Amino acid sequence: MCPLSFRVTAGDKQLDTVPVQQKESGDSMSSKPKSIGIIGAPFSKGQPRGGVEKGPAALRSAGLVEKLKETEYDVKDYGDLAFADVPNDCSFQIVKNPRSVGKADEQLAGVVAEVQKSGRVSVVLGGDHSYIIKTLGIKYFSMTEVDKLGIGKVMEETFSYLLGRKKRPIHLSFDVDGLDPAFTPATGTPVLGGLSYREGLYITEEIYKTGLLSGLDIMEVNPALGKTPEEVARTVNTAVALTLSCFGTAREGNHKPGVDYLNPPK
Repeated sequence: MCPLSFRVTAGDKQLDTVPVQQKESGDSMSSKPKSIGIIGAPFSKGQPRGGVEKGPAALRSAGLVEKLKETEYDVKDYGDLAFADVPNDCSFQIVKNPRSVGKADEQLAGVVAEVQKSGRVSVVLGGDHSYIIKTLGIKYFSMTEVDKLGIGKVMEETFSYLLGRKKRPIHLSFDVDGLDPAFTPATGTPVLGGLSYREGLYITEEIYKTGLLSGLDIMEVNPALGKTPEEVARTVNTAVALTLSCFGTAREGNHKPGVDYLNPPK
C-alpha cells in the first residue's frame, strides 16, 4: 500500500500533500496501532546550519519518550542512526552533500520500513529534512490560503484530496520551522508569519482522529540556533506537544472512558 505524505514546511510557509512510495508494511498499519517506534536521525548535511543533529537528544531530554508512554502506548526507542561520512561529496546545484543525503535517506527509509513492519508507528526525530519538494508537482496550501480558508477548511480539503477515493496510511512530516518563530525560534529557517501554535496542534489532532497515522517525522529542531536557553526550551516543548497530539493528547485533556466526572465516586 502506498502511504500518503502530509508535510508542514517553512520557506514559503506551506502545507504539502503528496503520495510517497514506501516499502510494503503488510498488515502492520492498522487504523489504531497502540505501539510506537522512535528513531533518532541526527543528520545535518543537507543544509548549511550546524546543530540540527542535536535535535533528537534535545527531544529525548525533554521527556518525550516518557510522555508518550503516559499515553498508554507501547513505546520502543531504537536509538540514533549512525550516518557514514561520504568523502568528496561536492554540492550539485542547490543540493548540499547529495551523496550523503541520498545514503542517509536510504538508510532511514529502511529502518522506518522495519519499524512499521513490526506493527509500530514510526516516529523519526530530526535532524534536517533534505528533500526538494517543489519539484514533485504536489498540492500545497500557502499561508495566504491558510489565512483565507482557515485551518479547518484546509484540513478538510487535504483529507478530501488524500483520502477521498481510498483510505490509506498517512505519513506526517512536520518541520517545526513551519510554525511562526514565536513558537519555534530554535530552528534553521525561521520565517515570520508561519502557522500558529493552535494551527499546528489542530493539524496533528485532525490527523490523529483519522486513525491512519503510520509514520511521523518531527524535524528541524536546532538547539544551537536558540539565542537563549528559553528559546531552545520553547522550541523543544512545542515539538513535544505536536508529537503527543499526534497520538491523542488533546488540549482539553484526556478523559478516561466510562468515568462520570460530573458525579465522581465518594
